[in-house]
Parts: sequence; structure tokens; C-alpha cells
Amino acid sequence: MDLQTDYFRAADEAAVRKVMTSGERPAAEVFESVRAWGIDPTVVLPRLVSALREEDAPAPAEDGPDRSVWPTGLQPWHEEAPATAVDFEDPWMTGPWVVELSDETRDALAGVQRKRLPQLTSQWARTEEVKSVERIELMKLIHQLGVLARRAQQDGQHLYCVLTA
Repeated sequence: MDLQTDYFRAADEAAVRKVMTSGERPAAEVFESVRAWGIDPTVVLPRLVSALREEDAPAPAEDGPDRSVWPTGLQPWHEEAPATAVDFEDPWMTGPWVVELSDETRDALAGVQRKRLPQLTSQWARTEEVKSVERIELMKLIHQLGVLARRAQQDGQHLYCVLTA
């Protein structure tokens, strides 16, 4: 399944949930955002963050690299969820899904420097999931994510990713 991934900045989880609850407009239209087809926040983006930090591989996160913000409620696969048949209409199954990225990830992205773009692009392009993406597109995306992260950092906001099937 190809996921559309949009990274955006918002003040907090409450602001994101308000937009998601209303359902009037997608979060990526309400908040300043960057479209990043297939750049998921749990596998592909951490590889860019590792390159930014000049690490060989993403550091394992204790509780996962991000925190779920939407949908709300107990996930059907959670150990405390009732043992019932899978409801394929459940928002946890259909999406959209929103995760909050760590402030460490935001800060790493905010540190993108224009002079490092070619090197970062070359490093990230070796990632299996982005090998087919044109390098110029990867470079633009790194720059756009950096700008988004800097603005979020300057305004005391957080970064989020909405994933849509």
C-alpha cells in the first residue's frame, strides 16, 4: 500500500485533533505542510535524520520514533483491546493516521544547511525506499523539511505526519 505522507507543523496535539475531528479540510491544507510521498516517519525519515547527525544507522527508539495522535482511542491490536473480529471500517484500519515526531527529530531537521544538501542527498539516496526518486527531488524535499522544521522550532511548535492510504 502506497501511503501519501504530509509533514506539517502545529502548536500541539489539541490543535491537530480539532482539525481531524472537524474533517472539513485535511490537516495538510490547514497547517503549513510538505508533501513527501512514501517518506514514512518510522523507517525512511529516520535515515535522513541519521545522515544529519552523521550517524551510520538510526538509533533505536525506546517507545517508537513517533507518537500516535489520530485516530484516538484504543488500537484494535492493543493487548487490552477486546478480542473481537477486525472491523475494517475502524479508523485505525482506514486512516488517515497522524503521528507526532519527536522534538529531537524536528531539531535535527531544523539544522539542515544548504551547503550540506548535496552530501545529505547522496547519503539518503542510498536508502532502499528512495533509490527510485530523482536526486533533485530528494534535495528539494530535504530543503523543504528543513524550512518547515526551522519554522516549527522558531514558533515553539511540533512536527506531525499525516499518512493517508
